[in-house]
Amino acid sequence: MAPKKQCTNGFMVFTFEWKAKYGKQISLRDATAEAGKIWANMNMEERSPYNEKAKEEKVKMRKGGDKLTCVGTSISQMDRQKLELEQKEKQIKRIIEQTVRNSEKDGELEHKAYYFITVNYFTKILKGNVYIPAELSVCEYSLKQGVSRIFHTLINPGTNVYGHQYEAQYHSETTHNLPLPPKALGDENLGTIYNEVLKFLGDTDEYPPLYTARENIHIVVSVLDFLKSDIRASNKSLNIYPIQYLFYVMKESTCEQGELEKPKNFHITDAYFERDYFEYQSGIACQFHEDKDKSKYCTQSIITRWGYMFSDYMCRDIAIPLILGRHVPQNTNLEAIITPARAKCSEANSLVSLATSSNYSHKVGADSKLYYDDNETTVSSSNDTKTSYKNDFPALGSRKKIPTPAGQRSRSSSSRRDYEEEYYAVLSEDVTPELNPWATRSLRTESPQLPDSCFIVNSNSSRDQDNDADRPIYIFGRGRHLPSINEFNANTTARGPGRLP
Repeated sequence: MAPKKQCTNGFMVFTFEWKAKYGKQISLRDATAEAGKIWANMNMEERSPYNEKAKEEKVKMRKGGDKLTCVGTSISQMDRQKLELEQKEKQIKRIIEQTVRNSEKDGELEHKAYYFITVNYFTKILKGNVYIPAELSVCEYSLKQGVSRIFHTLINPGTNVYGHQYEAQYHSETTHNLPLPPKALGDENLGTIYNEVLKFLGDTDEYPPLYTARENIHIVVSVLDFLKSDIRASNKSLNIYPIQYLFYVMKESTCEQGELEKPKNFHITDAYFERDYFEYQSGIACQFHEDKDKSKYCTQSIITRWGYMFSDYMCRDIAIPLILGRHVPQNTNLEAIITPARAKCSEANSLVSLATSSNYSHKVGADSKLYYDDNETTVSSSNDTKTSYKNDFPALGSRKKIPTPAGQRSRSSSSRRDYEEEYYAVLSEDVTPELNPWATRSLRTESPQLPDSCFIVNSNSSRDQDNDADRPIYIFGRGRHLPSINEFNANTTARGPGRLP
């Protein structure tokens, strides 16, 4: 018969906790002796927490106990934490949806203000998962006004990063390039920085939520808690929500209001948001990062680019005029932004980002013109007259003019054998063969003038069998017949690669 398992008591619970804190280097027997001396001097009130824990463990043992992971964590506790996290995420999504829908119902969709936040840090302290702040930026954005206000500051945490010097130096060199403490730049009054953020959001009892990248929410929360720990900081708390879901919900609302097709799911909007078309835009970062050529990692540049992406993706849905420096970069050519035809998909391209430089162009819409800012030339639509190339190609080598045989027939023979005999007869008349493969192509005549496009049907054109029967076979590509000697040696007016002058 197996021995009965010994039940846990309050003294055993106290002993294990004491050994974990103060007696890691001694044996369990010595720890029990030392803990026994302390336990003897404790009153009932001091012993009660440990006795309660012992009773809870006894109840678990009677029920068969709980399964643990390989690190000793209760599986049921992990499932409970996972369920709480999922419920919290659903609640945040409901809040975002309700906020955007209410603004749409009230007719304030384009005027509703949202606040974006992002931070830079020096290093992460393993104990407590604390991130040492280095930079912080907050902006106010709306569809109507774009990025209207920005709060930016560098932060000097005032603490040395002992034990994390290498990690901090590597992270700084590969990202923001800010000097490490104690030589860090910026304000040392952490509480004042936190209070200024609250003042930027508005002097109200309920502060609006802040939106940041989903993968950086825990970093922003840690930095705000670090600032809030200062005695001069206000005790007000701020809510941090994922900006990607706001991006998705707002796109749905603008498409609904503009009577456009909505994105099928949030994966489409997330992919657009991750592209970051304005990633290398200059002139929107702080002076330090502009001088260091690190504007990509500047927090001021990041939140400004978020505002540009919101504007680029949504403003044209509800016909909001773009403002330079707020909706789009300052050097954007607004006249070059072409609204595509509604039948075409516009989710895969950024028209604003393509207009921010003189070397960029835009895709042509239906019957529209393509503009280039650098040389101010236009590419006409399909209805204009086609231009022909008139440049020689010296790289193709010199061409031999083969004389036309006397007494040639006006029409070509229908027999392939007759064609071959006449063709090689011409080549045998005192003409030295040329190694250049383009020399044989000089014998070919130019194809008859084709219409603008064999595949574009004009509205006033008829495509019946009679019209198709009148066209030569070789217009359609395959199935072309062999031309005769007359056709090879016919004089043509147009010139091009492989054509006789």
